[in-house]
Amino acid sequence: MKQVEPKQTLSITIPITLYQRLQQEVGKGKISKFIKETVEEKLEQEKEDLAKAYQECYANNPHLLELAKKWEKAQDEDWINWEKKRRNSK
Repeated sequence: MKQVEPKQTLSITIPITLYQRLQQEVGKGKISKFIKETVEEKLEQEKEDLAKAYQECYANNPHLLELAKKWEKAQDEDWINWEKKRRNSK
């Protein structure tokens, strides 16, 4: 059985000329799906671009990579300590 994802209505304002173009090129009744797919694609591309930028930055600066690893470890330790305190306070 296919699970249906909850939906949220979004009201946006666009120029009438853009709306008319969407109606012509995408078709009435298909604009919402087109916008959803376009936004998902754009967000995924930005996520990939950011990951690539981080990789390039770390590749060009080994010191920065070590610093990032230390921060990650510290964050993990902070989370573990917070979780232990939370459980012990119950």
